Amino acid sequence: MEHQFNIVKRVFENDSLIAFIDLLGTCKFYESGLAEQQAQKTLHVLLGLFDISFSKYFKNEIAENFDVSIFADSIVVSQRIGNSSIVESLVDFSLGYQAALLLKGVPSRATIVRDSFFSFKMSGACKASILESKYTTISLCGGKGIKLAHDSQEGLPIGVYVSERIVNDLSVEQQKRAVPVKDDRNLFFIKQKHDVLAFLLSLSEKTFLLLNNHPDASTMAIRRSLKTSHPEKEARNKLLPWILVHLGRENEIHRRTSNHSRPRKFGG
Repeated sequence: MEHQFNIVKRVFENDSLIAFIDLLGTCKFYESGLAEQQAQKTLHVLLGLFDISFSKYFKNEIAENFDVSIFADSIVVSQRIGNSSIVESLVDFSLGYQAALLLKGVPSRATIVRDSFFSFKMSGACKASILESKYTTISLCGGKGIKLAHDSQEGLPIGVYVSERIVNDLSVEQQKRAVPVKDDRNLFFIKQKHDVLAFLLSLSEKTFLLLNNHPDASTMAIRRSLKTSHPEKEARNKLLPWILVHLGRENEIHRRTSNHSRPRKFGG
């Protein structure tokens, strides 16, 4: 069967560097407000901040060196040209983009792995094909690497995570900020370089004021302060561990498990 369209195809069998970025809280966001408001915020946060952050951390790189796929509330960035030093920049970019999102009150998770990956980008279609319509957008990607990155985020708090396979490619300074994930030897959390108070002002003003005035506030006090801005327990559980690790109260990340629901699986 002949296709009525042309594609740009990439196939990596086993060794592609992949960053999987997932915005959190979007379901709650979509349940309220008007579609136009949701669209404008999504456009600004998902595309605008991504573009600015990427240009900042990869200003000396050619755009064609990367494969970028954006779908729903997720972004996949894959390296097209092999270079181990780009791992450092990809981690710094992921942390920087997350910081920019947090300053807008948008939490996220990012996982960087090395594994198999493929993608298809449409480059043209005949007029008889539905794919030729300007309202049709094609950006297909998949592979074991994306499933691995997606599934590894289950139960984890916000943050940037890297797989054990690429830890040795991190800079010495980045390795010093690596925190293990409890009972998972294959994943590490990377702390932000900057003081978390700057982000807390956007996420929870009450928590910001508490820690600004009482740096030694107890974990219970921090948890209570988060209830004002994050009344849903699930949202607090995704934020509190990130705060405690950055404050030096915890030296590992705990993955939460639910007895009431099956773990989400990519494509399942």
